[in-house]
Amino acid sequence: MTRIGCRAHDYGKLPAAALAATLRAKGYNAAQLAMPRAIAGIEDFSHITDKQLAEIRTAFAAQDVEISVLSCYQDLSAPDADTRRTAVDTVKRTLGCAKLLGAKMVGSETAWGACTDEEKAVRRPLMLDSIARITEEAARLNVVFAVESVDVHPLCTPELLCTVLDTAADIQHCKVGQDKAYQTAHWSRWLEVIGSQLGAVHVKDCRIEADGSKTLLPLGAGDMDYSAIRAFLANRAPAAPLLRDEVILPADTADVRYLRRMTDTV
Repeated sequence: MTRIGCRAHDYGKLPAAALAATLRAKGYNAAQLAMPRAIAGIEDFSHITDKQLAEIRTAFAAQDVEISVLSCYQDLSAPDADTRRTAVDTVKRTLGCAKLLGAKMVGSETAWGACTDEEKAVRRPLMLDSIARITEEAARLNVVFAVESVDVHPLCTPELLCTVLDTAADIQHCKVGQDKAYQTAHWSRWLEVIGSQLGAVHVKDCRIEADGSKTLLPLGAGDMDYSAIRAFLANRAPAAPLLRDEVILPADTADVRYLRRMTDTV
């Protein structure tokens, strides 16, 4: 069964039991969970207790909502060494949380905020080093780290993703959280690189305006074409969860139906 979920904190910051019940009532059976953004009583990753983790695990299991991605939004390519070390340590700590929660993977982007082309170039070797160290910890704990690509971050092309995966050199513990809303012509190269290392897919839709800006829209109402990813899921990754990113709350029920249709052939 394909898991269909969303970014949990789009529904607010709630006690674990209330959040899990809300997600299930909306039709989801999966979640991308950033604990400090989604769980009441958790303010950062440094002070999460085993009791809180147990409460989260119990609450989500009771509703059969899989924690598909445990997100931690860290700046893994920060030029400042102390900032970058803290980011890497936070991801490592979150990998430990994932093991206790039974989460399928931990996800992070490679930067925080938009970077210029020059900044991306400076940050890339730092990004590679961070991911290598995180992957080592993921292997030690036997959990999965999923790196996310973003246009305005250092990891922004299929070629760079290929370099990241080759550097990590661990197909079991380093996966990809695919966050690209491209047209079919752009998907093929990304999917070729990802291959068997697809961890999860973020699904979104938008309209590309004349000035190049993007207007977020309900799934199926914008310019995005997911035919290539549907075929890839059916043939190569039927178990990969589909996660609605940036939920538009008035359209959430229709979006869940759309996500289910995406898996009809899976």
